[in-house]
Order: sequence, then structure tokens, then C-alpha cells
Amino acid sequence: MVVATFLVGACGGGGGTGAGGSGGTPGNTKPRELTFPAGVRGTSPRFSPDGATLAYNRDEGDSNAVAVMSVTGEGSRNLATDGSYLTAMTWSKDGAEVIYAGDDDIRAVPAAGGATRQVVNAFAAVGPDLSPDGKSLIYGVNGSNLKLADLTSTPPVLTDLGMPGSGPRFSPDGRAIAYWSGDTLRLMELATQVTTDVLTGDDNFGFGGVDWFGDGRRLLAGTDRGVEIITLGPPVTRQLVSDVFALLDIDLSPDETQVAYAINGRQSLFVLSGL
Repeated sequence: MVVATFLVGACGGGGGTGAGGSGGTPGNTKPRELTFPAGVRGTSPRFSPDGATLAYNRDEGDSNAVAVMSVTGEGSRNLATDGSYLTAMTWSKDGAEVIYAGDDDIRAVPAAGGATRQVVNAFAAVGPDLSPDGKSLIYGVNGSNLKLADLTSTPPVLTDLGMPGSGPRFSPDGRAIAYWSGDTLRLMELATQVTTDVLTGDDNFGFGGVDWFGDGRRLLAGTDRGVEIITLGPPVTRQLVSDVFALLDIDLSPDETQVAYAINGRQSLFVLSGL
């Protein structure tokens, strides 16, 4: 089903590439490649609230660390080492903590470094995202349904959203989420748990991820075509920004001018500017 209409209140054609290429933009702008030493790979990049720092999953072969570095790829340092190849993260509203899905639960670690703390007791959690007001956490569970955690209670109260999904992201007003369910990009109204299909039949099967623009009318999606801007309908429209093949883990910068992502089979992370 293609979405008929779905508008959310706000709070506040590409260049060519070969297989595994990093893509281009209409102005022939190439993304900045953030490289790592041999044997190290970066995945799941996430911009800090001020846009100056990237948190990411640093795969060092025998371990996975939650790490941070500048958006130019400098000054990388590990914050926690209890991640897995599935680990992704989000930031606290003030940028003081990185919240990540570890081996056994969802934890938070100070961005300046220090001891971790448990946020939600959630085994096999993937892709956490913090609500704009900082009061709720949405996440997937490997092999199970999406979960919504109310962080205003101790321990957090969990709601099973009744549907499997990956890479969930809160809308700017916190009332809805966008997420992938297999090859389908969906929206869900959290108050009613009513879902709407936006795109179907995507061969990238959600690995590219999804994010929201601040107007609540557009999504940034990693699809089988590459980096796309999806305008919600009616009608739904699609604008190809960069035709990246095997795209993973997109994230939109807070000022909406940059996109960070990974590529399957590549060690590097990439930051595309000039959106």
C-alpha cells in the first residue's frame, strides 16, 4: 500500500558510481571518506546534537567499540568496548551521553569518557533512537518486535509495538516513527500503532536506514537506489541525492546539510555535504 497522506508536525538526480562506490551528488560533489587503519571498520555513524562529532561502531576484528571522532575523521577514541557487529547508537539531547545497544542491554556512556550505565534491560536490542523530548526510547529487537521504552519510569515501562522493524527513528514532534520492515519503509503513529507503507519492494531491505527532516514532511532514506529524499504525500515523491550501492546506516546532520553513512564491504565511513 502506498501512503495516501501522512504529515507530521515539526518541532523547531545523483552522480554515477560503480559497485560499492561512494556515490556523487548532482553537482558532482563527492563524499568525504573517513578512513581507518588496516583491520578496523566503521559502521552506524550518528551525528551529535551540535553536528561536530560522529559516534560510530568501531569494528576492530576481535571486538566492537562505541567510539567518537570529529566529522572530519580526526581524534577517534573508544568510549565503550561491549558492543557487537549490530551495535548502533543515539545521543542524549544535550550531547553529554551516547546511548547504545550493547551485548546484553541498552547502555549510556559519557561522551567525555567514563563508566557506562544501564538505560533499558533489553537483550538483543538494535538501532535505538531517543525521542525529541528525551523521555522515550524506540528500538528494535533482533528476531522480535519494535519496543518503546518510557524513560520517565524506573525501571522504564516497555510497550511492544506488535511489529518487527529495524532502524526506527522518531518524527520531529515525537508522535510517529519511520522504520523499515523487510523491504518496506513504514510510518507508525505511536498513539494508535496504525501503520502506513511509504515504499515497498526495496532491494536494500532496510539496511540503508531512515531519518527525518525537521519539517516532518520529508524522510532521508537509504534505499536500493542510494540516498533519497522522500516527500510524504499525497503523492509520495522521491528525489535521488546520491546513487550509492550497498548503502548502510544513513544519518542526517542536525543542520540538514550533511549525510553520514557506511557501505557494505568498505572499511571507511562517508560524509556527504551540500544537501
